[in-house]
Amino acid sequence: MEKPVISAENDTSAPDPAGIAAALSDILTSDSFANADRLRNFLEYVVTEAIDGRGNGIRGKTIAQDVYGRNAATDGDPENVVRVDARRLRRRLADYYSSEGKDADVRIYIDSGGYTPRFEKTSGVRNISSNPGPTSGPEQGAVVPVKHHRMIVGAIVLFFMAAAIADYYLRHNTDETIPLTIDEADASRVLQRQALLEKSPASLQAVNMVEQARGLLIPIFDPARQKLSLGFFRQAIEVDPSYYGSYAGAAEATASLALLSPEGPGKQQLLADSQKMSDMAIKLAPTDPWVQSASSWTAFALKDYDKAIRLSERARALAPRDGHILDTYAAIAIFTGEFEKVLKVSDPKTRAPNSARRFGNRNSYAGANFFLGNHEEALATLTDAAELGDPVSPVLASLRVAATHALGNQEEARKLASDLKKSWPDAPIDRVLLSFFRDPEHANALIWRLKDAGWAPGPAQAETAPDTPKN
Repeated sequence: MEKPVISAENDTSAPDPAGIAAALSDILTSDSFANADRLRNFLEYVVTEAIDGRGNGIRGKTIAQDVYGRNAATDGDPENVVRVDARRLRRRLADYYSSEGKDADVRIYIDSGGYTPRFEKTSGVRNISSNPGPTSGPEQGAVVPVKHHRMIVGAIVLFFMAAAIADYYLRHNTDETIPLTIDEADASRVLQRQALLEKSPASLQAVNMVEQARGLLIPIFDPARQKLSLGFFRQAIEVDPSYYGSYAGAAEATASLALLSPEGPGKQQLLADSQKMSDMAIKLAPTDPWVQSASSWTAFALKDYDKAIRLSERARALAPRDGHILDTYAAIAIFTGEFEKVLKVSDPKTRAPNSARRFGNRNSYAGANFFLGNHEEALATLTDAAELGDPVSPVLASLRVAATHALGNQEEARKLASDLKKSWPDAPIDRVLLSFFRDPEHANALIWRLKDAGWAPGPAQAETAPDTPKN
């Protein structure tokens, strides 16, 4: 049954102001909005305006002035920021109602095409009365909110679960380790570690080191992280030369370092090392998805783009829920110009909920949207990524400058370009972009916007990109 849309002011089933205010408070204090000050201010402003009867007067211009303190006379087109944040707010609200707020009695929506909030009552539970009665507990016959019932039932269930687990351990006091988990992936990992330990402690140590180092491979554009991860992989090889993962990780790290390096003997040595490590990983475990993925990244660094695409497609087919493999697949797709492919595997709203932790999907999604001309979506996703703790790098910061520039907010773009220069004064962003993109026109599409916003390479960096825009 479709939920009723509450909009008429005289609708007796519509949420009352107290219920709306309570719903707003729950959102503003939720984990979903913990690091989103601008979105909290945005939402609080439009909801308060609506409660006070001024909902029909909410415009992008008024939000820019009242929430952000901006006006068109001095800040160019401040409504661009409002449009971007409105899209972020809609997405953040959807995430909230799919998790923390799934049991909310009153829901708040900001529909596309405007900024006036819409309110829905999602249950038959009465709103809190202005005369709640005794605070010591509900009176006999009083209606207890549904979510309170769930909390009580949940507490009882947890109590008996804890009692059952304790009883199990008291009756099964053995030396064997029994994983208490309902997650099949976690159970599989425990069994794998038991098997490795039986083989040798060194084998288990190597696997643990490789898994820790694997998390350092993203962001790709951070050479310090690549060098650190490479050190772990090399040490794991020394501990257990038979483990394929050590070679796969080393192949990825050296390939990234090669892409980040200027032309010369050092770059060529890194490429040769990456190929050597990739070949060894293939020899040890030719059908392993990560081995195929790491080999695809080596092929990409060697500019064998067709092979890179083929191997990354194979790795994805072998492990469609592995976040690291999906991120590598997306990176190869974006740098070879296959932007639509990136959207399919990197959309934060549709990725598999049980996939491995992904560190780069939002940034890949933002990059693809930029090159497809969806600049507002690109900027909104980049801002979300930063607030949610995703990796930050000079290249990703440059993408944010370019998206802001493309939206026509030149003053904000100049500020971001200045911040980029202060944070990474010597970063050779233009050279790195030209090294990664198969088509130099895609790199130049970013570089010219950076320069137009005021960014310039450091004095030690050679100028390699044109100063004029490319279509």
